[in-house]
Amino acid sequence: MSYQLTPIIIKGDYRRLFIITLLLFFCSTSVNVFAQQVHFTHDFAPTEELVPPQEKPFRSSICLNGEWQFLPVEKAEKLGIEKIKNPELPENPDWETTPVKVPSPWNVNSFARDNSSGGDFLTYPSYPKKWESIRAGWLMRTIPYKKEWKGKRLILRFDAIGGYTQIFINKHKIAENFEVFLPFEVDVTDEIKPGKDNEILVWVADAQLFNQPGKYGRRIYVAGSFWGQHAIGIWQDVNLIAKPVVNIQNTFVKPSLATDMLTVEATISNTSDKVREVNVSGDVSPWVNLAGKDVISAPEPKWELGTTALSFPGKKISINPHSQATLSLSIKVNGRLKEWTTEHPNLNGLILTIKDGNNEIDKQYTRFGWREFTLQGSKLCLNGKPIVLKGDSWHFMGIPQMTRRYAWAWFTLLQNSHANAVRLHAEPYPSFYLDMADEMGICVLDETGMWASDGGPKIDAPDYWKNSDEHLRRFVLRDRNHPAVFGWSVCNENMPIVLNVFHAPDSLVKRQVAEINKWIAITQGLDPTRAWISGDGETQAIATMNSPVIIGHYGGTDENYRDLSSKGKPWGIGEAGMAYYATPKQSAEYNGNRSYESQQGRMEGVADEATKLINMLKKYKASYMSVFNLVWYGVKPLELGLADTTRAPKPSDGIFFGKYREGQPGVQPERLGPYTTTLNPGYDPSLPLYKTWPLQIAVSNSFADTTIQKEEIVPAENVTVNHTAVVNNVILLSTDKDSVLYKTLSDMGVLVHTLPVKNGHNLLIIDGEHTPDDARSLALQKTISQQGGNVLIWGADPSSIKAVNKYLPFPTELTNRKATSFITIGTDPVINGLGNADFYFSEVSDKPIMNYGLSGDLIKHSTILLDACNTDWRTWNKRAEYLKTAAVLRSEREYKPEGKALITVDAGAGKIYFFAIDPALLSATSVSLVRHMLVNLGVDFNGKANTNTAFGTDGKLHSALLLASFDVSGKNDNEIGKINQLKDLKPEDYLADKQVENHFWENATTPDGTFDFSKFHFDGPTTHAIAYLSFWIYSPHSLTNLLLEPDLPRLDMYLNADDGYQVYLNNNLIKETINAGGLTSPAQVIKALPLEKGWNHFVIKAIQKEGSWKLAIGIDCDKKAFLNEIKTQVTH
Repeated sequence: MSYQLTPIIIKGDYRRLFIITLLLFFCSTSVNVFAQQVHFTHDFAPTEELVPPQEKPFRSSICLNGEWQFLPVEKAEKLGIEKIKNPELPENPDWETTPVKVPSPWNVNSFARDNSSGGDFLTYPSYPKKWESIRAGWLMRTIPYKKEWKGKRLILRFDAIGGYTQIFINKHKIAENFEVFLPFEVDVTDEIKPGKDNEILVWVADAQLFNQPGKYGRRIYVAGSFWGQHAIGIWQDVNLIAKPVVNIQNTFVKPSLATDMLTVEATISNTSDKVREVNVSGDVSPWVNLAGKDVISAPEPKWELGTTALSFPGKKISINPHSQATLSLSIKVNGRLKEWTTEHPNLNGLILTIKDGNNEIDKQYTRFGWREFTLQGSKLCLNGKPIVLKGDSWHFMGIPQMTRRYAWAWFTLLQNSHANAVRLHAEPYPSFYLDMADEMGICVLDETGMWASDGGPKIDAPDYWKNSDEHLRRFVLRDRNHPAVFGWSVCNENMPIVLNVFHAPDSLVKRQVAEINKWIAITQGLDPTRAWISGDGETQAIATMNSPVIIGHYGGTDENYRDLSSKGKPWGIGEAGMAYYATPKQSAEYNGNRSYESQQGRMEGVADEATKLINMLKKYKASYMSVFNLVWYGVKPLELGLADTTRAPKPSDGIFFGKYREGQPGVQPERLGPYTTTLNPGYDPSLPLYKTWPLQIAVSNSFADTTIQKEEIVPAENVTVNHTAVVNNVILLSTDKDSVLYKTLSDMGVLVHTLPVKNGHNLLIIDGEHTPDDARSLALQKTISQQGGNVLIWGADPSSIKAVNKYLPFPTELTNRKATSFITIGTDPVINGLGNADFYFSEVSDKPIMNYGLSGDLIKHSTILLDACNTDWRTWNKRAEYLKTAAVLRSEREYKPEGKALITVDAGAGKIYFFAIDPALLSATSVSLVRHMLVNLGVDFNGKANTNTAFGTDGKLHSALLLASFDVSGKNDNEIGKINQLKDLKPEDYLADKQVENHFWENATTPDGTFDFSKFHFDGPTTHAIAYLSFWIYSPHSLTNLLLEPDLPRLDMYLNADDGYQVYLNNNLIKETINAGGLTSPAQVIKALPLEKGWNHFVIKAIQKEGSWKLAIGIDCDKKAFLNEIKTQVTH
């Protein structure tokens, strides 16, 4: 490690004392707190040469990682598919002055970034900003010819390229690839010319340019999740391999402990012009791990092979010219190999040798483990003994995870948490993850990139299914020799999307099931050694899927787990718990008000739920159990290289790496930014390997043994004060000529007076945003306080604080403190019966409810009742997973001014309350809270209240804006359907008395839920006409994005009409019928309204052709509790 000191200038006699103190400090610590940057001097991604020593001298390789020239193609989205597939070779290219450091996507710096609110994923600061939006380009490097290649076959290997790819050698196209994650090889022997530098030119285009957006998905390629959909360019190693003309193409090791037989299948390639008869033999030796034990050296590969344990006798095989042939070698083990287990992950090295006569002509090395996973009834067994897998899973997050160091740290976390398994989720991980799992004894559920949770795969496109099959074949062939792989997950959450998001027709549902069954069959054909083949979260197809095991997602109820366990198959849960999606409101089910206080409090509630879920999994004897998840949600994002967490990270913060080295295997980032990872495998010596949240502790305790853990549910405890409010006369003081506060109170039914009641009880409300400071008003406040009345200063604004201070016994100051949730601190009658849940608005308001907090001398002499929550829950709720964990933690840590929201101070015989929350925003967000607080202050609601609610408690539409009517006589159905007088309107145009083409919006109400247009008074015809109804529905979260929360509620709309209608949601036509059949016909249903988070605007075009003109609208939900979370309004 190396550090740099920030220069500090000390003047005067203090200099000597400072130097002595500084020296004493550095004698006692190895951490330099004054360092400008933290430098990591070891390899970020320790990686071996592709060809191991055991294969030499028959094989060799050169790593082509290095600085490749780059030619961006701007506005590639305008090229069209044909030009992307047939790119014009660049002539006299104007290469970028900055090279691409292969391997790395050129757009790497824009990954997982959103206004810098989450982790700092700037990993290559040298890359120009414009590259982040480049969607196609050329990469080029040259290689000299080596004389030792003569007589060899030259294989160009790319471990992974993000995007659609074409490869050119010396301007000649030799290969094409449309696979984001897996390696591909090209024989370039005939293209590489002696005596010159040979040019490798790679054309890469963003795979998303091939998207075909439609009703049933958009992607025709296998994209996986976050990283796979983002990365464009070469993101894993590039190598040129020299092999003999006759060589071992691939090897499949098939251990069978049940029969004590070790079988090896080897495919031999003959690239010569004549028949070759060769002899193939093999030796097996123990693989000895020589890696260190400390955090730096443990992930660094270092090993040797021990003494030969067993040998396969030679076997002859004849191979025709330019063809391949496969042979099988088998041998009884007879105790000569140690078993691979999670506690003792013993490994072996197999060296196959080809002899032509007496001459050795090729060797190939394969590592494997002597172990066998089997299914016995409803149990999973390892080496014949039942095993329960306790696992974890997470998405691949790009550069921070592109190293064995991350894999080692993750698996160490799992082992420290008493876990023994991992699902490499949503896309094929780099193969070094499997290497580390082999070495550390972590069982792997290996998952493809057929991840559908974002609704991306285009299930009605034949190309998607074709690309998926090819992806699966390459995936299984890459990973099947790894002993850690106990099973294959062929897909993730395909059925939930097809059924619950796409609402696909039966033909496509059956097609999806058939494709999953084909994937299972492909996997069984390529790997008969593993019985476990599953689809994670595909339980909707249990009856028709051919999977031998059942893996569910979420749905954590006793009934669901009991049902899954009753099928007679091994079963488990691949994702459980609400860690990734739960808002404080949801986690509060387990720990009440504590959830609203902080992320720590929320995570305590999440931890309580996790304990309950694992208890149920134990109860029903699950073979696989995994709470989602430990590595991203169970431990905290780490402030790598950031000493001062009270400020936002800067590019000068983070971990910095050494000089880039040409030809070095593995990724070489320039920088790792703060909060991009939860693991610290030695980068920052001031930080531990990880920092735990309560979730990790709970899971670790539950995984530690088979016993049922104690479950905790803490009820919410609101403020309780023994107080009975007396009825008060309400007086309002405000200089607001529009009297917003007056309207707020009046709309709630409060009778507002201008004078106090003599010898009575009075509540003086002073408008804190429009505050009078005349003598009469000041005298009125003093009089009411002396008589024992209370004063409520409601609202805060810098322009009025001088006037407000004239009413207060001590001066107050306002801070620029914005907040949407608040924490109850003290006890007082004004907040009697209320708790943190009541002052939590982060899910119902995108705008701050408070813009200015209270500070100054007044706070020192007051009782604080309400404080702005230190956590900004908007940074967490319903945000992308790759952002939210860091964003919410930063919201707690980074500086914000003081933000008291409600205080009380004695004044005369009464009290003064200062309530800084904006009255208009608060009443618009939670009328019930305002009413509750006013009742606590003795306010009587004896006036007439105005309501803006659209739907009644019966689920029917009772009130809406009406715009009527427009004559459509003489027009046919097609012409009527195209009419839309509202297409150019803005949201602010949907208000009563707003004019549209000589008509005006009016409020329309119907007690029984049926709009009979003949009974409304409007200017226009009532036959052969159209009219419009407008209303709004608020959803606390998106109902279209399964990534935000699983098991989304389904909100349906029911319509009866005489004659017809069109339904527009947020300006998009979602349903229409010209002849609905009348009100006596069965209601027509819009299933699963695609509401977005926040307010959604509905416009119903009601169509009348002849006879009656009526319309009835209702809503219902499969989860009745959700109906209490939505809001409806006539105007918004």
